[in-house]
Amino acid sequence: MALPYPAYAERYARFRRWIWQQAAPCLAEPRRDARMVELELQAQWFGGEFGRDFVGTEGERIEIVQFGHWNHGAGPDFTETAVRIDGALRRGAIELDLDLRDWEQHGHGANPAFNEVVLHVVTDGPASRRCYTRTAAHREVCQVLLPPYQGIQGRPDFLPEAFPGRCVAPLAGMDDNAVASLLESAAQHRLRRKQARLQAMAAATGQSQAFFQALAEGLGYHRNKLAMAILAQRCPIAALKRLGPRAQEAKLSGLAGFLSPDPSALPQSGDTESYLRGLWDQWWKLRNDAPGPGSPSHELPWEYAGGRPLNHPHRRVAALAGLVQRWDLLEEYCRNGVREHGEQSVDNSPENVCKFGKTWLRHVDNLFTSLSHPFWNHHISLAAERSKRPAHLIGKARARDLIGNVLIPAALEVESCWETYLLLAAGDGNQKLRRASLRLFGADQKRATLFQRRYYQQQGLLQIYADFCLEDFSDCAHCCFPEQLRQWRDRHPPAVHEDNPPRHPSKLGEIL
Repeated sequence: MALPYPAYAERYARFRRWIWQQAAPCLAEPRRDARMVELELQAQWFGGEFGRDFVGTEGERIEIVQFGHWNHGAGPDFTETAVRIDGALRRGAIELDLDLRDWEQHGHGANPAFNEVVLHVVTDGPASRRCYTRTAAHREVCQVLLPPYQGIQGRPDFLPEAFPGRCVAPLAGMDDNAVASLLESAAQHRLRRKQARLQAMAAATGQSQAFFQALAEGLGYHRNKLAMAILAQRCPIAALKRLGPRAQEAKLSGLAGFLSPDPSALPQSGDTESYLRGLWDQWWKLRNDAPGPGSPSHELPWEYAGGRPLNHPHRRVAALAGLVQRWDLLEEYCRNGVREHGEQSVDNSPENVCKFGKTWLRHVDNLFTSLSHPFWNHHISLAAERSKRPAHLIGKARARDLIGNVLIPAALEVESCWETYLLLAAGDGNQKLRRASLRLFGADQKRATLFQRRYYQQQGLLQIYADFCLEDFSDCAHCCFPEQLRQWRDRHPPAVHEDNPPRHPSKLGEIL
């Protein structure tokens, strides 16, 4: 379902497409960075992020009827799948690779274990010649090429032509209201893409599971987003809800790989030993559900270095267990949207919309930040000594990101969520946001501050940065976004706001 006010997002999407149409394709190096390793691709596929309907490399109409089971051992990546190709239902396996040529390079074509593969899914392939996927039985396998930078995934697979250093000058020549309308449009476009991702995942796994995986990813931060996503897939919310609180925590910690069979593997103080014993009392009855060792994909790709101590994976999994214990309330907030808990009022005046939005944000923020645990309030990991000073499992900054990136996209079908999104306070800055601000505003600190006072403005900056800045490649030298900003200004009159950013959500409704 679309947002209550879709015009802004559509306006930005048209502007985005128009710019890309002016660009010329050029050759790019193969994308082999850590963000698109094979394990991450498998997790995205299994979570339903790419959807169910595709077009094969030969024009076949392809529908994924059943995603099957994720195979963590030898053989194809997903077994017991069902795929409809040009109307014919086929049962078998699906293999995912980063490159079309990996089928032969990995020896799948000579391996009888891959004879049941009915679909070969890849993200890249040679531009100069065709590659065919054939089994050891000499049967051709249908191919699907996933454009990694198309649709909800990100920027297109080409580099646009332009002159460097054009962002700051044209933006400086636009008045504040015109810049505000650009950021609001980009922010709404970004929000709708997050909603589209959740809807695609929900179509494959169910709404609760999609919501659960998104929350888990949000708790994992950038470094452990993938590991938390896989953990949520291996330990679905439906199974967790059938367990008691201690068993829920034990199962999540066990499947995460944190409960070593050797209790002496971790230095244990008195309270750590007692805590682990309590988890093991539950885990030994549940561990038969854990995937067995024997393949590299068994162990989750946790990253322990480089993050803040309070964001240690041990604590993030404990926070996820705490949210599971409040699951019914979380889902209720998404169903009711911005309405005050238990409130049945139908008064949609701007004053009430603003009031209910603030009330909803306060309730949800309290749900996250009030999570408490007798052990994790005073430990940063299972190996750490007890600290005298308590710390929240989920802090204010992480709660704000979970609200903006997960809860509001999940609740977008509820009336007035866009206005509530506008009320969300700015989040903590990061390197990408600082770079985006530098690209667009240069040394104009006044404008950089003015357009980062709300969370949606920061998201708008990040969306433009993701769409048009080629980070670590050309340093904006080939971005055609700056020289096309005049088209935005001329085609779309600026929003009329008395103050910038808008203090009152009703002002937005007047111009959409």
